[in-house]
Amino acid sequence: MSEIERHQHITPRGGEGWAVRTAGSERASKIFQTRVEAIDYARELAVKHKVCMVVHDEGGQFEEFECDPEFRNKHVRKDTEGWAVIAEGGEEVSQIFRTKGSAMAYAYDMATKHDVCTLVHGKDGKIQSKTCPPEGHPGILDVFRMKLKI
Repeated sequence: MSEIERHQHITPRGGEGWAVRTAGSERASKIFQTRVEAIDYARELAVKHKVCMVVHDEGGQFEEFECDPEFRNKHVRKDTEGWAVIAEGGEEVSQIFRTKGSAMAYAYDMATKHDVCTLVHGKDGKIQSKTCPPEGHPGILDVFRMKLKI
């Protein structure tokens, strides 16, 4: 089973507590009386395995998720020092590059490794391009820009 397939889901157990399940598994790895206990346990597993924790509401619908920064979409944004690569949902900068192309290449490599998307922002902050699996590669213009390091 790959890392991506081990996301931990917290789901209601028909009024009998909360189950923590590994994605794709029918069986719960553990049952808890409260949702908070289930979330704490699933968070520990998610951190240990570097995957996401997916929380469902009482009706079983997706409510929220929490992922290790490595497993979040990668954003390339203009920074005062150059071009920054930032994990989605956070402001912590992974790395800063002098050129946009270098930042894009790094973000793309990280995103490909963890099966997440790469989003490239322009100087104005608006998203210019988005590359996600299963496409598996940036558009031809993005590749050209990376090679030219613009």
